[in-house]
Amino acid sequence: MSIQCRPPLNQSDLSRLDRFLRSNACGKEAMGLSYAHGFLTAIASGPEQLDSAEWLRLVFDEPVFNSGVEGEELLNLALRLFSEIQQSLKNSLGFRPIFDHVRSHSNHIYADAQPWAMGFTDGIKLFAECWTTDANRALKSPLDFIFQLANTQGLPDNRYSKLCDAIPDAAEYIYCFWQAKSHS
Repeated sequence: MSIQCRPPLNQSDLSRLDRFLRSNACGKEAMGLSYAHGFLTAIASGPEQLDSAEWLRLVFDEPVFNSGVEGEELLNLALRLFSEIQQSLKNSLGFRPIFDHVRSHSNHIYADAQPWAMGFTDGIKLFAECWTTDANRALKSPLDFIFQLANTQGLPDNRYSKLCDAIPDAAEYIYCFWQAKSHS
C-alpha cells in the first residue's frame, strides 16, 4: 500500500480509527489509538523501514470490515497516521504523541502516556537485532523516559507531566539517531 499526501487527520478521523481498533471487529491483540501511535512512532523512527502490510496486520489484528469501502477507509486512516508521524519526525514539525486521557476521582482529566509508551517499546522490539551497545548507550536517556512511562499509569502530578512533556524530544532524538546511522 502506498501512502499518499492527504490532509492531516482531524479529531473525527482519530476517534473513528480508535473506536474501530477497540471494537469487536478487530482481533483481541488490536491496538488502541494511543498504543498504535507509540508503536508506529517506534517503527517510523527505527533503524529499518517495515512494509506497511506488516505493521497494519499488527495494529488491526485480523479485522473484519463491514465492507470493502469501510476496510479501505480505516486502512487509509492508519496509513495517514503513519505518514503524519513520519513527516513530523522528519521535518521537526513539533511531533505530538497521542495519549489516552483519564478522569481522576476528583473529575480532573489528565494524560495517560502508558499505552503510548508500551506501544513504542513493543515497536522497538521489532528491531532488536539492530540495538547495538553503541545504540543502547546513545539512546539510553531518551529511552529511559519512555520506559518509565511504560511502567507507570497516568498520575495527575507534576513529575508525571514532565515525563510526558519529554516524549516528543525523546522520539525526535531517536529518529535522528537512526537517520544519521542509515546515512553514514
